[in-house]
Amino acid sequence: MKNIQGVKIGNMVNISIDGKLHKKNCGSPNEADVLFKAVLNAKENPNDGNIKALRSLLNEKLRIAIMAGLETDPETNEVYLAGFNTPVPTTLVEVAKEYHDNGYPLDAIINFWKLLMLNPDTRVRTVLFDFIKTHDFVLTDAGYMVVYKAVYDHNDKKEVDTTFTEFVSNKYLHVKKTWKESPKNYVVYKDLNEDSFGITNVKTAEKWDEEDREIEFLGNLAELFDAIFNSDVEEKIEADIPVYTDMHSGSMRIVLGEPVIMDRKECDADFRRDCSNGLHVGATKYVENFAGSSSTILVCYVNPANVVAVPDYDHSKMRVSEYFPFAIASYTDRKIDIIEQAYFESDYCEYEIEKLEEQLDKLRAEELPIETAMNAEAEERSMSELLKIIGSRLLDIE
Repeated sequence: MKNIQGVKIGNMVNISIDGKLHKKNCGSPNEADVLFKAVLNAKENPNDGNIKALRSLLNEKLRIAIMAGLETDPETNEVYLAGFNTPVPTTLVEVAKEYHDNGYPLDAIINFWKLLMLNPDTRVRTVLFDFIKTHDFVLTDAGYMVVYKAVYDHNDKKEVDTTFTEFVSNKYLHVKKTWKESPKNYVVYKDLNEDSFGITNVKTAEKWDEEDREIEFLGNLAELFDAIFNSDVEEKIEADIPVYTDMHSGSMRIVLGEPVIMDRKECDADFRRDCSNGLHVGATKYVENFAGSSSTILVCYVNPANVVAVPDYDHSKMRVSEYFPFAIASYTDRKIDIIEQAYFESDYCEYEIEKLEEQLDKLRAEELPIETAMNAEAEERSMSELLKIIGSRLLDIE
């Protein structure tokens, strides 16, 4: 049974819990009264609930953790997601408090942390949330980061016309983001006079006569997008799909809907290096400064587990071992039309499930599930901790 002692002098409350002294200079007489009443309550009935309530009033970090459904070690003040032993960074705890105070759903934050827990680099786990909070990164409900990548069109090296596929991709995103409507409500048509494409509402299209307007209806916007870009659709459209390449080497093949991967062991985790081995992606600030007039801006998902290095400078970019390009962003006057919502999470989730199952197989063989990058600190957590993290993530998305 805990031994609780305490005294209140003005706004100062001195407390002893099993001989360990705690002092708090409260900000107001009311705060001091609330704390001292908690002391007296715990002294009279020192059960776990009363002790936990007292500790939460003494420690703001603990109070925030309790409100957000997290756990705190009272001795070290480290915060953990319930059931796990990987410390939650302070910035993420503060954001969890903000979400809790405003009644915002915490799904995106918690799922982001579950993914970041899988990252083998301690420094990345510590600083990544500070980085995305500083810049205009967006988190999806599944916990992925929405980032941007400046690329070159690789199709100019062969005779292909990607006008139609790029039009479908852009309009699909525009309808969902800007108009906040379903692409199923729109159809794509071709203007036979101008040799250009357009979209219109399904109900409006029903009133149009193709011959009078000199147009040709090509299909439903949502169905066309799926038929072009989703590999599991039965009736694929044999279209000239845009192929892109990186602006640095010009040797990579980048296609929407296909993960771009680099072996993590070949990536450089040294945060002090500006440009080094790894796949570079960033927020709008970095991409807008890096991109040229002939660049195409791709919208991509990044799994926080695949972040290799957060450079120690303010260029709003990072190095990763994998990203998933899923759309083309509008890029006008060196400004990106920011994609603020999740659209294709299910495609990436299916791919992630395969990767997680592969990682489980490695753990069963007593191998680390994710490779360590060059110049990274060694993974020090137990196999059982990593197994819990992967198992929990699989349950969440399967």
